[in-house]
Amino acid sequence: MKRIAKNMGKGDFDMIQIKYDIVGSFLRPEAIKKARAEFKSGAITREDLKKVEDEEITKLVKKEVEHGLPFITDGEFRRRWWHLDWLKEFDGFDTIHFTKEINGTSNEIELGTVTGKIFYDKNKVHPEVEAWDYLHRLASQYEGVTAKKCISGPNMILIDHFLQLGNKETPYYGRDLKALIDDIAKAYQEAILDFYDHGCRYLQIDDTSWTYLIDEKFLQKVEALGYTQKEVLNWFWNVSTKALEKKPVDMVVATHFCKGNFKGNPLFSGFYDAVAPVIADIPYDAFFVEYDDARSGSFEPWKVLKDKDALFVAGLISTKNPVLEDHDEIKKRYEEAKAVVGEQIALSPQCGFASVEEGNCIDEETQWKKIDLLVSCKDFL
Repeated sequence: MKRIAKNMGKGDFDMIQIKYDIVGSFLRPEAIKKARAEFKSGAITREDLKKVEDEEITKLVKKEVEHGLPFITDGEFRRRWWHLDWLKEFDGFDTIHFTKEINGTSNEIELGTVTGKIFYDKNKVHPEVEAWDYLHRLASQYEGVTAKKCISGPNMILIDHFLQLGNKETPYYGRDLKALIDDIAKAYQEAILDFYDHGCRYLQIDDTSWTYLIDEKFLQKVEALGYTQKEVLNWFWNVSTKALEKKPVDMVVATHFCKGNFKGNPLFSGFYDAVAPVIADIPYDAFFVEYDDARSGSFEPWKVLKDKDALFVAGLISTKNPVLEDHDEIKKRYEEAKAVVGEQIALSPQCGFASVEEGNCIDEETQWKKIDLLVSCKDFL
């Protein structure tokens, strides 16, 4: 492959050598849930909370290594949301809080909104960079282990502000969408370089926004707001492609998307036919794609990756469903995908285990059984 990341610590790293990997988040341990509740009530300080997080992340990394994972994360243990905690690192971005019923249950929701000029200030203290530094130090203690940083993608800013909240303009940019997209892309360029300067050589950009645009109900909302699927896909392609323009050659940047995973509940449904050619045209090194059930359809849309210098990562193991998949069935599905996308293929779960701090509706024992199943599949990868 052309895009190869070298010298990522104690060994060379080549994307073609990724045979299996995780998406990122893990169920929050009780110690973190307790500490977070105490911090919210004012019973402990932020430093107290951070100490608990550090301790639990140290335990998690040790467990990831013990279970045979070559690529490790901090489980997103410091986050409330998979996406918003990262996006709040940007100046000109904030969130709106409200309550929304999802699948018959009342939930506290936050949506992102543009409040001013979007930029990334490298001179500020960034909690997400500090979180990376801690993970990076932990990973360096283990031979043959690489740390991966997960952040949410630039499209999430656009989809929340314009399509979720229905805004037609922003306080700073007015209706100048091009200027906004350019600034979001520049902010990501700076952030990517900041992580690089802190030793990150494997970055994953999570971006569920693509799957909003394959869901018929959401597309009706898009049209009601006066946009078309093609138009919004063009926004997403532009900002995502520009965001990677300054990516160092020795840094691997992957992307992951699924159809939503709010407390284990999928939010969208549909096949990838309309979005796959657009996503595949963005210069990511790897594409983590949800395929844990029939809602994703066939692998055919991803044949566009067959001749590209990129890795297709089939998300065949569910993090939503507690039922443990059959090893032979995973192998069968993997071979089906391989017949479409070619030799540059790997295996992963379809998502993380806790996109929000409450986590999915499975227990920790099942979570690790799923990880063990993933690792056991290396016999056919």
